[in-house]
Amino acid sequence: MTAKFIPGVGQAFLGDIPAVKKVLHVSYGVSSANPDVVASDIGVVNLVDITVPVVIFGAWVQTEEAWTTSVTGTIGDTGGADRYFADTTINMAASGAILIASTGLTIPYVDPLGLNVDVTIGGATAAAGLTHVYIEYAELVD
Repeated sequence: MTAKFIPGVGQAFLGDIPAVKKVLHVSYGVSSANPDVVASDIGVVNLVDITVPVVIFGAWVQTEEAWTTSVTGTIGDTGGADRYFADTTINMAASGAILIASTGLTIPYVDPLGLNVDVTIGGATAAAGLTHVYIEYAELVD
């Protein structure tokens, strides 16, 4: 086995796949808003299946369509229901073009187990609402 190297300008990785940073987008909301994941009933809904170890560099949310009054949402994983976002951080009752950064996540966050990202809907069943989630990550595999 030989050591890996960081290539210079004009060089390429030969046979190795670098851990590329990627941004994943997933939306959740009521079915009439056409989200990626329907999440309108009270309970836990899976947003992202993570099947390999990853490092998370950042996470952001943006509510495009305000949610029904009293609906709350937290984003986390099986290690912590609000690991990424607490319900007070997301502010699902207000809509706007502003991306809100995660306050619950210590960046970078290494997830060696591949814990799925979930949203927990609380407070009330939603009749309206659409939120976008962006996660910047890299896979920790060779």
